[in-house]
Amino acid sequence: MTAIMLFLASIATWLLPFNPLTSFQRVESFELAIDLTLMGGLITVALLANRFWPLWLAALHLLAIGIHGVRGFDAGLMPWMYAAAGGKLAYPMIALLAAGVLRHRQRLARYGKDADWILPWRGVRS
Repeated sequence: MTAIMLFLASIATWLLPFNPLTSFQRVESFELAIDLTLMGGLITVALLANRFWPLWLAALHLLAIGIHGVRGFDAGLMPWMYAAAGGKLAYPMIALLAAGVLRHRQRLARYGKDADWILPWRGVRS
């Protein structure tokens, strides 16, 4: 689910119009909306997961949302810094996803199975 959410958010961001003369001059509201939607999904996964990496992934994405706030408060922030800062956080987020997948594969290889996540409020395996 996390990989799908990250992929869809990156496609949605890529589809946004870009004009080098006007983009990132102020808070990019559509990009912020995409980031807030992704944050909701990442928080949901982090709350349902019995793993640590989704929580760290959501925390990193919260930093990306904070960058929008910095741009809103500081009109002097260089547009290229605003544009680059959020994009740079994607790399450690993908690394965390890769580490989670690798650990899953290691548990499968070692134990032959990997326990499903348990929905805490229902006691039901997902």
